[in-house]
Amino acid sequence: MNFNEQAYITLCKAQIEKKFAFGNGNGYTQRDLELLAQHIEEKTGINLSLSTLKRFWKGHFKQSPQIATLNALAMVLDYKNWQDFKLQNQPPNKHSATKILWILPILTLLVVVGIIIMPGLIKKQVKVTGPIHFSTQKTVTSGIPNTVIFNYDLSNVEADSFFIQQSWNNFHRMAIDPNATTHTSIYYESGYHRARLYANDSMIAMQPVHILSDGWEPHIYYSYADQQPINFKNENFIENGQLHLKKELLNKRNIDFSRYFLTRISNTRDFGVSSNNFSLLSRIKVDSLADKLCPWMQMMVVTEKHVFWVNLQNKGCEHNASYKMGEVIRSGQQNDLSPLGVNIYKWQDVGVIVQNKQVEISLNDKVVFQETYQEDFGNVMGLLYIFDGTGSLDYVRLANANGKTVFEDDFTFEKLKMQ
Repeated sequence: MNFNEQAYITLCKAQIEKKFAFGNGNGYTQRDLELLAQHIEEKTGINLSLSTLKRFWKGHFKQSPQIATLNALAMVLDYKNWQDFKLQNQPPNKHSATKILWILPILTLLVVVGIIIMPGLIKKQVKVTGPIHFSTQKTVTSGIPNTVIFNYDLSNVEADSFFIQQSWNNFHRMAIDPNATTHTSIYYESGYHRARLYANDSMIAMQPVHILSDGWEPHIYYSYADQQPINFKNENFIENGQLHLKKELLNKRNIDFSRYFLTRISNTRDFGVSSNNFSLLSRIKVDSLADKLCPWMQMMVVTEKHVFWVNLQNKGCEHNASYKMGEVIRSGQQNDLSPLGVNIYKWQDVGVIVQNKQVEISLNDKVVFQETYQEDFGNVMGLLYIFDGTGSLDYVRLANANGKTVFEDDFTFEKLKMQ
């Protein structure tokens, strides 16, 4: 007996529905697919749109789904790829059935021994029997640090363990008491975070946590495992028309230049601009603190549902370049993104113009890529710049659908006085 491709697809869907407790055991909901898309991107780095997942679950595809889609779905089930999923889920043949007849008593004995000796190793399946309550409340209107109070009700969920995760960063996952109703956590970086509620390894709820920044906010991370990044609160990092972390300031914060680190510079608020229609222009560069083979920098637009980004690489390192516009992700590993290879230590004018979900990415006033995406990602909730080492901002301008400037900063003294 052999499975055809459709049989494997049906089996894959069944395993996902079981693992992520779709629809409380009664089919799937749109929310189930939204959470699944989020979980796939966190685990695999692959972005599958809601429409793709809907077509997959409804079986509305003329041909077999793309291998990238199948790989992502297999990987979220902890297989290496789609081929590995099929190899690990092959149906037994006649010879296998014969072997099972004499292996079965041995397996039965092992199961009995396991139940007697190792009950703690058997993991309970996540079971959802009713609604799940999950809400958040900040203790400070804006700025960091900011304690967030999580209120939850897990009385309708059965699982071995429960966690709250502050955002996409699974290093910030905290175990919670399923019999309690409140848990608190401190956020040390502003941003439009999406807090997750987990049962075992399954995400069962999500809530936005918008930590507003007091203007521009730089942080340095040696690793995303850091529980508290190095901040520059109450320090002067804007002068001479630039936002720049001077070496004297880095020394004051005892930055270890022998270690790898990156800088995140954010400005977080509801800009009142739809991610379907906006334009962003930024002049940015990496600071040459040390010789690196492939330094990089990234301009990111944070929206209510996800992020847009453009990742620039030093010349010769275009393999590492990428961009994400809506649900569309392009990687230098599978695409020619050579225009995103630049002299990273010189000022680069990076632009993104979106009109009705049609995108133009420009570099130094030249359009280098065009894309069209389908999903609605809500309003722009933050601007974020990430640098390998440290970096500088010289100019930032965000405009709405009509081309009207809603935010602009050239980092001059006059501009600072206006803010």
